[in-house]
Amino acid sequence: MTPPAEPRDPLRDTAPPGLRTWVLNALVAVVRRIPLDVANLLAWGIAYTWWWILPIRRRVAVENLVAALPGVSVRSTLIHMMHDLVLGYVELLDYSRLRVVVEGAAGVRGGVMVGGHGGSWDVALLGLGQAFPLSIFLRTPTDRWVQALLAELRDTYHVHRLETGADMASAYAALAAGRNVFFVQDQRHNRGPALPFFGRPARTSMGAAVAAAKAGAPIYGVWQWREGVGRHRVHVRRLEVPGDAEAVTTQLNAFYAEQIAARPHGWLWLHKRWG
Repeated sequence: MTPPAEPRDPLRDTAPPGLRTWVLNALVAVVRRIPLDVANLLAWGIAYTWWWILPIRRRVAVENLVAALPGVSVRSTLIHMMHDLVLGYVELLDYSRLRVVVEGAAGVRGGVMVGGHGGSWDVALLGLGQAFPLSIFLRTPTDRWVQALLAELRDTYHVHRLETGADMASAYAALAAGRNVFFVQDQRHNRGPALPFFGRPARTSMGAAVAAAKAGAPIYGVWQWREGVGRHRVHVRRLEVPGDAEAVTTQLNAFYAEQIAARPHGWLWLHKRWG
């Protein structure tokens, strides 16, 4: 099974008809017209509101940050994180307004890529889809309207979705076809081994390491960060990570921990990565 060069994601057709879909589509149309400088100010307002008034999952974020990077300013880092998160989703709705620079993409084909939730990751994925053939394992959102919106964006910018939990045969087929297969490496994987991440055991998927070994594919580390309003940079780097699957995965954890430590505000501290 070879993924088509220009796949159409069937999730594009899942938005249910009705008033809710009409209202949400109208809201997206309005947001797309907001100047990015204005969106930037609104994102700061939402970030401060989150910290001081509606601290949803703030406790998780604080505990994660303090344990991983003691000494980092917690409040300013997490407010900055929330600002970038909000602004990133506004930007995502109209990718044509953005400047996304992808470094290290020349000649990259048939590789296993690892990365995670640094910077505006959904924006970065669209940038990668412009740079080379890209397939990625992604969780399917539960909301059907969100499914359809994200599927349309990814189709438009040539990001081929492999559903999380799908048979790995789809990944091997993509690699054999010369596509790069992206594994989101920084999320908790309850069935994976507890491997060091910022010095603490964290359940981690070994899917990327296993896929690279079985397919004989090179491994690339990918990380992205915001350079300003509407400006993003994505860096692709080949990694030399010898050893068995567990040893390779441990080295991959170290790779993206290094990227997070360089820009702590750029990572999503809101999810329960440890424990």
